[in-house]
Amino acid sequence: MALDKLKRTLGTARVGHAGTLDPFATGLLIALSGKLTKTAYLFSKMDKVYEAAIRFGVETNTLDVEGEVVAEAPLPDYHSIERAAENFTGSITQTPPAFSAIKINGDRSYKLARKGLTIEIPKRTVQIHSFRILSWIPPDLRVHISCSSGTYIRSLSRDLGIACGSRAFCYSLRRVSIGPFPVRDAIKPDQIVESNGYGPIEIARIAKIPIVSFSDEMASKLRKGVPLNRLERWLPKIKSPTLCMSSDEKALAMLDIKEGRLVYRIVF
Repeated sequence: MALDKLKRTLGTARVGHAGTLDPFATGLLIALSGKLTKTAYLFSKMDKVYEAAIRFGVETNTLDVEGEVVAEAPLPDYHSIERAAENFTGSITQTPPAFSAIKINGDRSYKLARKGLTIEIPKRTVQIHSFRILSWIPPDLRVHISCSSGTYIRSLSRDLGIACGSRAFCYSLRRVSIGPFPVRDAIKPDQIVESNGYGPIEIARIAKIPIVSFSDEMASKLRKGVPLNRLERWLPKIKSPTLCMSSDEKALAMLDIKEGRLVYRIVF
């Protein structure tokens, strides 16, 4: 829905996002338009921060508030939650929810789950940088979690419930930051206009993506997408995504390493 509004405002269908939000969740979504849609991979790899409410005593098939109850158990005491939470920081292994966008043999997992099919989803290792308890008002535990990309707070909620000898699901979820981009700087969908987004140079500076300035002669070559093997002698050593700009601070191209080779990600 938010992207539909953005498409109408910008007058283009070339709009994408960097990292989905669950339907019941709120918070930050990075939207990209035009050529910047090709940078989605940069944002999707960034760490995330969430605030969530974990409801104990019940587990649902979707692991969120929209699912059907599949298990019930007594509420744990607060000390049991505290002890169990200590095991949910650092490197942990989790199984993503069946109701998720993960692809299983080419099909989205949630589509298979909605058909009632049994799905085996591979476990994954994720990083929980911090797990902070904000409050415990039974049956709800409010938490603040900083984690790596690919972490499912719904799975963490389920696993924490089981670790406490109870059951649990994610009752509410809000994404408060993606990398260096906080939700407090976000714009509501109905307030978006063409002029209030970030340009490529602003994005690079905020995300600490290296920026290299070039002379007018090189700027012309990069704008035209001249093959990089013909420009290597004039290019600096590039090991990660790098934004090229002209001497008057106009974006020229985004370069990156792909399969060991220097490539254009975008030519502006």
